[in-house]
Amino acid sequence: MRRLCPTISELNAFHAAAKHQAFTMAAKDLCVTQSAISRHIASLEDYLGQKLFMRKSAGLELTEAGATYLNATRPAMAALESATAQLMSYGGNGGALNLSVPPTFAAQWLFPRLGHFKRTLPQVTLNFVRYQHAHDFAVPHEFDAAIQFGYGNWPSANARYLIGQETSLVCSPQVRDSLALRSPQDLQRATLLQHIEVPLAWHDWLQAHQCDTSGSRFGPGFNLYSLIIRAAVSGFGVAIVPTCLVEDELQAGSLVEPLGDRYQSPLGYYLCAPSARANLSAYKLVSAWLEHCCSHAEAASAEAPRDCIFCKTAQS
Repeated sequence: MRRLCPTISELNAFHAAAKHQAFTMAAKDLCVTQSAISRHIASLEDYLGQKLFMRKSAGLELTEAGATYLNATRPAMAALESATAQLMSYGGNGGALNLSVPPTFAAQWLFPRLGHFKRTLPQVTLNFVRYQHAHDFAVPHEFDAAIQFGYGNWPSANARYLIGQETSLVCSPQVRDSLALRSPQDLQRATLLQHIEVPLAWHDWLQAHQCDTSGSRFGPGFNLYSLIIRAAVSGFGVAIVPTCLVEDELQAGSLVEPLGDRYQSPLGYYLCAPSARANLSAYKLVSAWLEHCCSHAEAASAEAPRDCIFCKTAQS
């Protein structure tokens, strides 16, 4: 009897080769030999009666038929991955979760709390995959869930606000003293450190404080909050950052809040998942733990409500 669909091995080989545009990298990705990838692709092309790739000196290129087939099979492959992950995590009330996290949030906020996570949720394994900001969660991604900075309105995302709307204006003590920063108007003398992916941050802050916004976009740009924080600590300028990212620096005194107030930004960190992943047991547990951490000023300490399941587990 003639089979009615390709094998999983053939489809995996096809998707890996399309992703890397090379059999060598596809083989490395799937932990098989290059000849195995070549055989699977040849078998798939023979089965479909269509050439899926054009072999060129620089690598592979999808044919029109290959590109069409790739787009058509992506949802099915994502559904298979989701079904497998759900089944693996269903029976044990846990499992593994592939999580995508912005580098600064991971280093400054999340990683210091992983000891608490391990103590309270030993049945869940977190795999940190390469971070890429997702704009549409209907498109397949390599993660099960992602923590993203923004307004929380990404298409097809189950988005839950975590933390980050409380925002601090920070600088080094030396910058505060040398510029005599005492009021928002004094910032006209300061270098404004810009996050190039949050271009309206200074505009929104200045507008909220009834200041002139004409110079809000002037200043050196950075693509990571971690770089902005380091630049501020070094005395390079004044920064606007989510308060949760500079807790240690403020406590240590390497950064100060010269104006003494904080701003509620419309932007924040959200835990997001495609709808197909939102019912994963591991996702639900991680989501509850993150919300616990964000609702407690010091989540890993013993000073927490007695009715908190995570605090009880950590203290037992």
